[in-house]
Amino acid sequence: MKNKAVKVGDKEIFVVERRIKELKELFKDFSESFKGFLETDLKDKNTDDIVDIIVNEMENKITLIFPQLTTEDIDNAYPSEISALVEAFVDVNFTGAKKVISQVMRLA
Repeated sequence: MKNKAVKVGDKEIFVVERRIKELKELFKDFSESFKGFLETDLKDKNTDDIVDIIVNEMENKITLIFPQLTTEDIDNAYPSEISALVEAFVDVNFTGAKKVISQVMRLA
C-alpha cells in the first residue's frame, strides 16, 4: 500500500492508497454531488455569487476526498498546498493507470 505525507497549513495529511471498492464509492459520491453542481441555476447570480458557489463546491470535494481537512484548513491553505495534495492522491492511487495510459499514448 502506497502513501505520501503532504503538509497543508499546520496539518500533515497522510494520503493513503485506497482499495478499488473505496475509489468506486468515492467517485459515486463525487459524481452525484457534481451533477447537482452542474444543475445550479446561475441566472440572476453576480460574479461574487458564482465564485462563492465554485469555492464551496471545491471545499466540499476536497473534504470528501480528505476528511481530515476542515473548510477552515482549506480557507487558510495556499493553492500550491491543495495542488500538492491532489497530486499526491493521484500518484498514490493511480500510478499504475498513469503508466498504462502513457504507454498507450506512445502507440498512438
